[in-house]
Amino acid sequence: MTRSIYIYCDGGFGNRYNALISGLILAEAADLSPVIVWPTNNWCGAAYEEIFAEMAHPVVRRELRTFVDEKERYHHLMVEDHLGMNVPNASPTQLPSQSALLDYVKSSPKDVFYYTALIPSYMEFAAVRRQVLALRFRPEIMARAEHFVQTQTPGEFFGVQIRKTDFGAHGADDNNLYDLIAKCPDRRFFVCSDDKTVEERFRVLPNVAIHDKSAHVEKLVDGGWTQQTADQSGRVYACNINRSALSVIDAIVDLLILSRSKVVKTSSSTFLNAALMIQACTADAATR
Repeated sequence: MTRSIYIYCDGGFGNRYNALISGLILAEAADLSPVIVWPTNNWCGAAYEEIFAEMAHPVVRRELRTFVDEKERYHHLMVEDHLGMNVPNASPTQLPSQSALLDYVKSSPKDVFYYTALIPSYMEFAAVRRQVLALRFRPEIMARAEHFVQTQTPGEFFGVQIRKTDFGAHGADDNNLYDLIAKCPDRRFFVCSDDKTVEERFRVLPNVAIHDKSAHVEKLVDGGWTQQTADQSGRVYACNINRSALSVIDAIVDLLILSRSKVVKTSSSTFLNAALMIQACTADAATR
């Protein structure tokens, strides 16, 4: 009987995308049957089927807390045990190699519970590329990004993501970026941000294109963006955010536009790195 791997995709879209890609790589390498766990919550209000064109594997909407009572059923591979389940566990990103990862999977007959916000560095680019190219976004999302690139940023353009909200003091320096872009009138820039006020500020620059959104990130509770806030599973983070389905889908259009640009590295966000990963995978495929 084939064992299953429950690929737990949580957090913002960049985190979920990394978990999904690396979990599917592990499923293929270890001959496990994937079940994609994609809760809709304040981190990401968009369901899996609202983002991706196909559902090649079973997808369930479950919060992390719902797995606590059945924790003994699983062989855990998690980057953190935030709910204190106190189960035997190995962090996928801390294992030294993919062979060590596969050895850990083989050390138990149980189904695997897999969660990471990052793709382990030992996973080969060819495997990552195969999953990125297979995970096609919904055609209407792709069409919006393509229309923007063709009409608003024809030719060479630079992509600038200005992450604010929950990044707090670690967010991009929008003042310096504004001055830099203003001093390069002969260059075309695409600017996107999770903060509506930032996008409105940059919109006045004649060499900047902004993708108009129907929704932005909002606060989950009253207070600052980095106020300690509990999510639907009771985990407390310094992230007071609520991303509706519309805001997530608008952000994925931004992501795809960024992937077509000369990206200016403004932060270590998984969202920005997802754009770079998509860009690298599609560019590599185009040369084959």
